[in-house]
Amino acid sequence: MVYENPACAVAALVVDGAGRVLLVRRALDPCKGEWALPAGFQEADEEPAETAAREVREEAGLEIRVESLFDLFLVAKGGRRAVTLAVYLCEPRGGEPTPGDDALEARFFDLDALPDAIAFDNRERILSHLRADPRYLARITMSTQSTGGTRSISYKDSGVDIEKKYGAVERATDAIRKTFTPGVVGDIGNFGGLFDLARAGVGQGLLVASADGVGTKLEVAKRAKVYHTVGRDLVNHCINDILVQGARPLFFMDYVAVGKMEPEVVAELIRGCAEGCRENAVALLGGETAEMPGLYAPGDFDLAGFIVGIVDPTKLLDGSRVRPGQVVLGLGSAGLHTNGYSLARKILFDHKGHGVEDRPTGLGGASVGEALLAEHRSYLKLLWPLLEQGKLAAMAHITGGGLVDNLPRVLGSCDAVLDRGSWPVPALFRYLCDAGNVDGEERYQVLNMGIGMTLIVDAADVAAVGNHFRSVGEPFFTLGRIEAGSGVVRWSR
Repeated sequence: MVYENPACAVAALVVDGAGRVLLVRRALDPCKGEWALPAGFQEADEEPAETAAREVREEAGLEIRVESLFDLFLVAKGGRRAVTLAVYLCEPRGGEPTPGDDALEARFFDLDALPDAIAFDNRERILSHLRADPRYLARITMSTQSTGGTRSISYKDSGVDIEKKYGAVERATDAIRKTFTPGVVGDIGNFGGLFDLARAGVGQGLLVASADGVGTKLEVAKRAKVYHTVGRDLVNHCINDILVQGARPLFFMDYVAVGKMEPEVVAELIRGCAEGCRENAVALLGGETAEMPGLYAPGDFDLAGFIVGIVDPTKLLDGSRVRPGQVVLGLGSAGLHTNGYSLARKILFDHKGHGVEDRPTGLGGASVGEALLAEHRSYLKLLWPLLEQGKLAAMAHITGGGLVDNLPRVLGSCDAVLDRGSWPVPALFRYLCDAGNVDGEERYQVLNMGIGMTLIVDAADVAAVGNHFRSVGEPFFTLGRIEAGSGVVRWSR
């Protein structure tokens, strides 16, 4: 195997979102003064992907994500050259290159403006083939609108296809339903799954369970080297998903998967989960930590969580109480929460070239990292008094799918008619939509646009609900109304 051969060399083909390639100008012979891909000899205890990341870090001062093996060459010439050269396609994680180690300069170059002096046959053997490579084309492809050639960046451009996700779930639906036992209540599509202990003959009460992840917010956490906040994100997300059905959370379990065990990172991830549980009086009952080299690259990790709560069946919120004439209220989000990060990373890191420490004026003084890592809110303590008083007819947690896809989960045969001008859109969302020229409809289906939770309230209860929010200093917004319809969101403007 290549990674067992310490005489092997590894080169990093680092391509940014604009299709530019990273080159460094060498300070040492051979080929002193010429440009080349960041590269070096693989050490005996390294895998080749680790060598690629190390060389870019040392020669260009950048952190990268190693995506895949681009090519493998047999090097015919002797001298200092290794027998084989493994070239890895890599993605920069933001920031500007800074030369170090044996590099005089480090810069990104357009393929049409490469320097004349390029060493080690890099031009002939690697760069000349890059433009036609489908992986390169996938990296730089963005949809272009006709107006002035402005790029419009979509969720699909960032690698996420919502319709395919729904299609996958639909294909699996029949298999899922065949597992239903007498205790199962309802069908697929609720925020949480329902299990009636009495119907199952094992007790009393209605259990509500949910599972979720943090998504590619984890990539931002890795760039910023801030790991504990995503644990709280995960717990709060799961709590909100069962809260909207009236459930009080009981316990939580986590799942952490890594490519290479880094105890400090894993401990921070679990600490965040524990803090989120403690803040919401939820037991962290257990979990699983898995090290899976070969499936995850070194430095990569994933985080998922599972929550179980309980609700009195007479107080279950399942959409059956929604009626025309009711009012839709909205509570603010703290940011993206845990959804839309693939699109946000595409816009901020690839398209705009920002690093996590950059402070673009459009973010109102916050750094990119601060804005993106703002924690997912838990609405439990805020809303529990209203649930106990029976003041809420339904709730929808605004996560992946935005207002457009989440409100219909509780509407039944009614429509929600909303006014897009009824709440102030926070700076992060304005900046993302402007910088990425995000389509006007898609932004409300991918991003929460500043609304993290929606409440459907009887008109007679709106004053009492509003008084509760004012008493605790919580801003709220009247988003619209409920009308007879077919279970969709419509816009009044």
